[in-house]
Amino acid sequence: MDLSHVQWKRLRCFIQQSLLFSATILLAACASFPPQQMEQAPSVGTAHTEVDVSKSTQPGLPLTAELVYYILMAEIAGQRGELGLAVDLYEKAADAIDSPALAGRSTQIANFTRDQKRINRALKRWIAVDPTDADVYIMQAPFLMLQGDYDAVVAAINTALELAPDKASEYLTRLSDNLNELATPEQALSVIKQIKAYKANDPEALFTYARLSAFYNNYDIALPAIESVLNQQENREDALILKAEILQRLKKGKAAMSILKRVATSNDASEKVRFAYAKLLGENHKTPQARLIFEQLHNEQPENEEVIFALGLLALEEKDGHQAKQYFSQLVTLGDRGKQASYFLGLAEELNHDIDAALIWFASVPADSQRFQAAQSRYVHLLADNGQLKEARLHIKLLRKEHPDRSVHYYLFEASFLRERGHEQAAFDIYSEALKHHPDHIELLYGRAMVSEPLNRLSVLEQDLLAILAQQPNNPQALNALGYTLTDRTNRHEEALALILKAIEIKPNDPFYLDSLGWVYYRMGKLNEAVRYLKQAVEIQDDPEFLAHLGEALWQLGQHSEAKKVWQRGLKQDPDNKLLNQTLRLFRR
Repeated sequence: MDLSHVQWKRLRCFIQQSLLFSATILLAACASFPPQQMEQAPSVGTAHTEVDVSKSTQPGLPLTAELVYYILMAEIAGQRGELGLAVDLYEKAADAIDSPALAGRSTQIANFTRDQKRINRALKRWIAVDPTDADVYIMQAPFLMLQGDYDAVVAAINTALELAPDKASEYLTRLSDNLNELATPEQALSVIKQIKAYKANDPEALFTYARLSAFYNNYDIALPAIESVLNQQENREDALILKAEILQRLKKGKAAMSILKRVATSNDASEKVRFAYAKLLGENHKTPQARLIFEQLHNEQPENEEVIFALGLLALEEKDGHQAKQYFSQLVTLGDRGKQASYFLGLAEELNHDIDAALIWFASVPADSQRFQAAQSRYVHLLADNGQLKEARLHIKLLRKEHPDRSVHYYLFEASFLRERGHEQAAFDIYSEALKHHPDHIELLYGRAMVSEPLNRLSVLEQDLLAILAQQPNNPQALNALGYTLTDRTNRHEEALALILKAIEIKPNDPFYLDSLGWVYYRMGKLNEAVRYLKQAVEIQDDPEFLAHLGEALWQLGQHSEAKKVWQRGLKQDPDNKLLNQTLRLFRR
């Protein structure tokens, strides 16, 4: 037998099999990339762009020597982690023959690179050789969004839904996820409304529109859309859950619970709807009923992390640190995929008065957890509360060093933390240190200005607020802060009035700015104007300091009994308010 013929047959078999099995090789290669590279790559919805590799087997593929070379070299490049080279070689292979299998495989590998040009080329080739595959049009949508071609997005989705109507729910979910990530709310909702299925009142398209509208907090259009779905599918669980969630966000908890109660308490209720109902009960402070359902779910699915997490939160709400510790410890044992258990274990140990254990748990929250910043805050405050202010500040300094991209955040946090504890000079020094590195940062300038006032460093306050206004002449907060300070601490009332009037022109109904306006008129001796604007401020926000100002203006107008009533209102709200008590001592009332 001709040995070369045997080798060719073996090679042909390998190539055909590689199209089926090599996805795992390329996935492993993708995982070998450094995390920094992966994070910096632009995300274009790759979680929803996987190819069904089982389609790739094509026994009739005419394997020429050129084709064999491209495929073999591409797979070897993939094994070595050279994805760019693998993509280029697969692209050449796909261009060499009209094969949907190769075109799809080429697109799949291109997706791993997150290189838009490569992915677009691969997608166009796939459409050219297999225009009847619905998946390719769904994969194309996010790249069309990146190009801003939303008419083409609509056309692609319409084509996909016409080719595979049985996949409508999956495709529309993928579309809405891509729109969330890549489009503005207006663009996203406009795309859904232009899809043929939406115009035909299709329940899947209507549900997608409702879900997306709710995500953008457009409840006034989400509710009618979800009602249209339920008119066609009255027992559809995901629609009932969405309606209940919208009502809950609208502070209509009773109505929200009634939506789910019937379906959640039926004998054939799904785990999903029971979980949603229990969550609603918890949010509406019906803790015993919520716990009962969650415990039933836990007995049925003892390793369901969402249920364990919910039970842990309920225990914390009931101030049961020991029970909370048990549940969150279970999450840690199960792997804690949400990376939040350590933070809540810290809270549980605080309830258990085990401060050392709480500090350990807060310190162990990973940097990529959504609870990382909250954990650092609790860690710092716990140290300070237990007489370790120096150690708390050292920890914040280390955070700045370990996370230089968030250094401003940690400067602001430390300064605010120090001000809360009455260390104004230390806060001033932190702001000054930060401004050496970030001299034009608005929040740092404003923070130092505010801490300068109790330190009687009015020149620094004015300098920093003017620096903000040099960058942002219409910054109402800076305008008002400078105007109020000039009113309260100097006799430059005309300057103050101009600044405050400009702030009010920008935000006419802000109670703080109205209070400032009333106060500057009071300082200028225009008592009737003062009372007018101070009353407007109090009507919007019944703040003790506004009441202190209003009472003083009324007193000077001779309306002593009315002034006393106003001051008493303030005392009921905040008996220890510093300004209010100073005012009462001034008038000996």
